[in-house]
Order: sequence, then C-alpha cells, then structure tokens
Amino acid sequence: MDSSFDAGATVLREIRFGEVRYDFYVSAGDGAWDELRRRLSLLDCDRFIVVADQGLPAAVVNKVESVFASVAPTVALAATPSEKAKNIAAIDELAEQAIRAGATRRSCVVALGGGVVGNVAGLLAGLLYRGVRLIHVPTTLLSMSDSVLSLKQAVNSRLGKNHLGVFHPPTLVWNQLEFLDSLPVEEIKSALCETVKNVLAICPERYDWLAANLRADGRYSHAAIAGFIDLCVDAKTRVMVDDRLEKQGGLILEYGHTIGHAAELLSGGRLRHGIAIGIGMLAAARISRLLGYLSAADETAHIELLARNGVPMAYPDDIDAAAILQKVRFDNKRGYVRARADCCDFILLDGLGKPHLNDGSLISQVGTDIVWAGLEAVAATATLEGAA
Repeated sequence: MDSSFDAGATVLREIRFGEVRYDFYVSAGDGAWDELRRRLSLLDCDRFIVVADQGLPAAVVNKVESVFASVAPTVALAATPSEKAKNIAAIDELAEQAIRAGATRRSCVVALGGGVVGNVAGLLAGLLYRGVRLIHVPTTLLSMSDSVLSLKQAVNSRLGKNHLGVFHPPTLVWNQLEFLDSLPVEEIKSALCETVKNVLAICPERYDWLAANLRADGRYSHAAIAGFIDLCVDAKTRVMVDDRLEKQGGLILEYGHTIGHAAELLSGGRLRHGIAIGIGMLAAARISRLLGYLSAADETAHIELLARNGVPMAYPDDIDAAAILQKVRFDNKRGYVRARADCCDFILLDGLGKPHLNDGSLISQVGTDIVWAGLEAVAATATLEGAA
C-alpha cells in the first residue's frame, strides 16, 4: 500500500477463502463514502440493521448510519463491546430488536465496531432467518486486520471463549482508516500483536520488513496502517485459500491463542486481546523449545518483534497460572485430535513459518507439566533470560 492513503484513497481487494469471495475495501478521505454508497446500492437490500458499539463516538455512528440510510431504511442497535456481554443472551436480544424493527430475509446486518461487536453482529446475521447478509465496518485495527478476515462468528459460553458459533461470510468489508485516528496507542499495539503472529507463524519472509516498521510508541500514518492490513490479508489468504473453515492449515492462525484466550477471559477485559495473544505466543514458543521443536534463535525472534511493538511480555501478576491452566482445559480446539489424560491442545512451531505436525494435524497434545513451564516463562516476574 502506498503513501496515497495519507492524502485519501480507496483500494479494493477480493478476499478468496475456498469458494467464498467477498470485497475488502481499505479507504481514507471523505470522498470514499460515495464509493461505499455506490457499492451498497448494488445489494438490493430492503433494510440495514446496524449493530453499533455503544461506546463509539456519536459522530462515527451518525456518519455511518447516514451513509447507509441514503441507500435503504436503516436501524441502529447498540451492542456492548465486552467479552462478558459477548454471549447468546445478547444475540437473542438483538434478534428480537431487529425483527421488531422490520428485518426480513432481504435485510443486511452491519457490524460497526471492533472484534467483539463484529462477532456478535456476525452471529446474529448467521442465525437470523437462518442467514442474512453481513457487512463489516470495523472501527479498530484488530478487527480490520484480523477478525473480519475470517468466516467464524462466535460468542462465549460460561466456560470459555467462542464456544457457540457458526461460519458465515460477509458480503463486503469497509475499512475507513480515519476511525483509527482516535484509538489509544495501546489498542493499536495490541492489534499489531496479531500481525506479529502472522509473520512468526505464516510469512517469516516479512520479518525484516515488520521489524523495521514497528514503532514502540504505536503511532503510524494511514499508509503504514494500510501496509500492516495488507500483510495480514496476504497471510490469512495463504492459509485459508484451501481451508476456509480454519480446521486444517488454517489452524496456524490459532498460534498463541490457547493460553492467550484463557488469560484474556480471566483478566475480565483488562488484558487486551492482542496483548494476551502476544504473551500466549511467548508461552507457546517456550513450550515448542522445551519439546525440542523450536530453536533458541527463533524463540528470541518472538521477543524481538514484540519488544519492537512496545507491548508487555508477561501477564499481570494477579492472573493466576493455575487458573489459566484450568481455562486451557476448556479451549475450543478440543476434539480435533483424540484427547489424552493430563494434556492440553496447542499449536506449536518447528521454526518460523513451520507449524509442528502431529500425525498430520497442527494440534499437539502437550502435558500439563510442560504447559506449566510455558506459563512460568511468561509470569509477571519472568525475565525471559532462558530464551537467549
């Protein structure tokens, strides 16, 4: 992506995951909204149901609502952007509101917000009348570069993260880069942990480029942000082009997520998703090294990129390792391989860009003693000196 984004531009890519195709726009500047109106007018939609993050600035919601309303009747519904509120009860409430507002099979659900709202709206679209069209208008870098590049739509159960869901593709994704201008830098850095994951696990040939472009202060131009998004599109397309359901090679996208998801839930929302995944990758790298799969140099490569991104590399000291281990036992990857006693399911690496295979599967059963050692490597008091 070139520097024209800093002056205003719109770039369209077609996302291809197996037989699924959808348009993915990255835009900047006021002129881009006319292109969105043109694209929406082609959908022949009788109503837009905008599920909006209730914490978004009113100006953002009003702008997006006005663009959609210029094409078809539009209703805005509020969603709570928290993991605690990402549950089936929220779907039920939104579905009732949408139906009462006149939603039909010709309607489109619009997800306006970050990853949590995208998941909630996505599952609503997948379930409403057994499936209506979905449009993503993400407002965070994490959703632009990660969650909208997936067909998975899910909410949490009382026992764990993303236990209840469906596969439901969007019709289009519209990324307006100005939405990121007011985000806290910590949220930008959190999102870039998933970009780091893509380089470590999928496209290590981009390592030097990413290392050179990451900034510990988390401040980037629109052109730089567009470049990160482009990298993530390339990485996800590489592993999902023949695995749209992310059950085979696409499982590599779960690298760092086993421990990461557990800690994220236990933090009660205090630990941002990307930060949790970044630390989860450090734990997975240590586990991979302890099992003899990953070299010390490749483990250090994890630390280098996360350090350049300026993020914490240890969990808060009030998140208990034993509680993390208990949550890991309910991870949503269970069942891909036959379970063994006192083992947990992990995605591990043999090297950068080289997932470890266990009888052809990316899922490895890891003993709890080794998992515990991985957790100790990212404890709040850890120095990570053993990585050198």
